[in-house]
Amino acid sequence: MIDPRMSNHAYHERDEISSSDVKAASKSLAHWKGAVRSETPALALGTGFHELTLEPDEGRVIRGPETRRGKAWSEAKEEAEAQGKVLLTQGDYDICNAMAESALRHPRVASIVRHPSAMIEHSIFVTCPETGLGLRCRPDCYVKEGGLLLDLKSTLDAGPSEREFQKHIWSYNYDLQMAFYRYVLAIEKLPVTHCIFAAVEKSPPYAVGVHVLSNGVLDYAHQRMMNILRRIKKAQDEQSYPTDWPEVNIIELPEWLKAKEQ
Repeated sequence: MIDPRMSNHAYHERDEISSSDVKAASKSLAHWKGAVRSETPALALGTGFHELTLEPDEGRVIRGPETRRGKAWSEAKEEAEAQGKVLLTQGDYDICNAMAESALRHPRVASIVRHPSAMIEHSIFVTCPETGLGLRCRPDCYVKEGGLLLDLKSTLDAGPSEREFQKHIWSYNYDLQMAFYRYVLAIEKLPVTHCIFAAVEKSPPYAVGVHVLSNGVLDYAHQRMMNILRRIKKAQDEQSYPTDWPEVNIIELPEWLKAKEQ
């Protein structure tokens, strides 16, 4: 099922397994089961960046007071929540706006986001044919023509090297996220040929890096993702959510410290 109009709030109230669940479970089943979604300034900034890039005309981002302190902020926050909008400080709003403008100046990003048939933040719900688990995803942008799947990322470093944006892919399991999206879309009969990250830096010059995951990365991530789904299903059936950590962990002297002493 595809719902093009479901709100972000309503989507996150659903119980189906999401890519966030898969990423949490990659650490342990206990971390997945005990995860609590909470709004932070960083999360609000990321949401604001997405909204201003993908659907700026919807007016879902509000430029609020200068700081998050005081009555002016609390009142503005209450009003924004009642309207289902994102409230940002003046500084954060200006950063998000600059990031969005930079993203849309990039010809590859603009051609995807502004494609006439682009599916922007559509909520997709399927059933995993192997595990029977309900799955959900809400891709930033999907274009069926060409099988383009685009995910926006706000980052400190959007560069192409292994020490730049690539390290964030492995640190934050972005590969698992893309593999999960691709799997859900495939079940919904929506082919994905290219999995693309548009990474935008959060400080001037708000540089944009476009990164495409290779088939090798996606195949590896798909296997990890399927193993995690199987573990989630088993955990639900058995009502057991362990960390799988040893009862006691022995800390040994690391090799780098041995080398330093020598």
